[in-house]
Amino acid sequence: MALNTRDIIVFDFETGSRNPLKTQPTQIAAVVIHGKSLKLKEGGMFNSEMKPILDDEEAVAAGLDPIEDEALDITRKTRKALAKAPTPKYVWRKFGKFCAMHNWKGTSWFNPIAAGYNINHFDLPIAERMCQMYGPVDKKSGRQDIFHKIYKIDLMDTVYMWMESNPSVHSISMDSMRDMLGMSKENAHDALQDVKDTANILIKFMKLHRELSPKVKFEKAFANKNDLYI
Repeated sequence: MALNTRDIIVFDFETGSRNPLKTQPTQIAAVVIHGKSLKLKEGGMFNSEMKPILDDEEAVAAGLDPIEDEALDITRKTRKALAKAPTPKYVWRKFGKFCAMHNWKGTSWFNPIAAGYNINHFDLPIAERMCQMYGPVDKKSGRQDIFHKIYKIDLMDTVYMWMESNPSVHSISMDSMRDMLGMSKENAHDALQDVKDTANILIKFMKLHRELSPKVKFEKAFANKNDLYI
């Protein structure tokens, strides 16, 4: 069975600090890409702010980072607005149902594939923590059961592979990629805008891969010892 039978969920957190192990999410957004057509699925968009613990001492007592003013400035959020947002538990469970809607077979192995920009070191650890707190978790492994167990797409890794030998590229931050690709930064660092931009870049690369892949001979590429590099 082809791998592209699974949907791809591009997701992003906005947070109140930088440590993924202790930061408090203030927003989560996602878009769902059909694995085969690479088009946005009907009903495939999610966006919600989350109410963090705004009292610094209370946050520290809960083992979390206090909300930083610098982070609020970057994401253009206010404490007053966040105080009115739904709770993390409510939002995460709603997000879990949203993800489950895009698991056409209803088993862990057909959970949608997580995708995003720098998700391996930031967003996925937060998602794991949220699943541990609010579910769902896999009964056997005790790990998150919202995304696919194995497959994930970190667009930052893809960008690095394509740009690592380009002398004109000095940064692969999302903002740098927006500049290079001619994308607007008007609403950058809003989770919904970030996932839309990430999805557009991801689709562009996946279409490029699909165009080039059939032209490359992978079968028995190292059958000849002279073809080995080491």
